[in-house]
Amino acid sequence: MDKKKMKILVVVDVVILVALIVVLKSLQGGYEEQAKRTVNEQESAYLEKNTQVLVEQWRSVDQYSMAWKLVYSMLSGAKTEAAFKSNLAAIENDKDARFKQISHLYTGAGINDAVQNSIYEKAGLAEGSILVKNEKGSKEVACGKDCVVKFTFAKGKLKNVDYSALVQYNLANSLKIEKPAEYHFE
Repeated sequence: MDKKKMKILVVVDVVILVALIVVLKSLQGGYEEQAKRTVNEQESAYLEKNTQVLVEQWRSVDQYSMAWKLVYSMLSGAKTEAAFKSNLAAIENDKDARFKQISHLYTGAGINDAVQNSIYEKAGLAEGSILVKNEKGSKEVACGKDCVVKFTFAKGKLKNVDYSALVQYNLANSLKIEKPAEYHFE
C-alpha cells in the first residue's frame, strides 16, 4: 500500500504543480497587461502636460515679440493713441512675420521644423490676447505669461510707457517641464 500511496501523492503533486503553473501563467499575463496599460497612461499624461507647456510657451513668445515691436514703434514713431491702435493692428495682422520670428527662435534653440509645425497646429498664434486692458488713458499689453506693458495716454498723446516687466521677462522661465513622475505599478 505504501507504493500505492506514493503513486497517489506523486500524481496529486504533479496535478497541483501543473495547476500552479497554469495559475501563475494566467496571472503573469494579467500583470503584464496591467503594467503596459499603466505605463501607457502615465506616458500619455506626461506627454500631454509637456504639450501644454510648449503651447503656452509658444503663445508667450508670440506675445513677447509683439509687445517689443509695439513698444519700439510707439517710442520711435508717432506718439498718439491713434498710432497705438494702428501699430497694434498692423503687428497683430502680420501673422507671417510673427510665425517667422517664433520659428527663428525655436530653430536657434535646436527645435526642428516638424516639431514647430506640430506646436503651431495646436497653439496657433496668440490671437486676441495681447491687449489686456483698454481704458481711456490707459492700455495694458500682454508680453508673456504674467507680464504686462503699460501705456499711459493724456489727451490722446503718449505720456508714459512702463515696459520694465518686458525688460525683466525671462522666456526660459516659461519653459519648465518637470521630470516624469516615478513609475507606480499597482
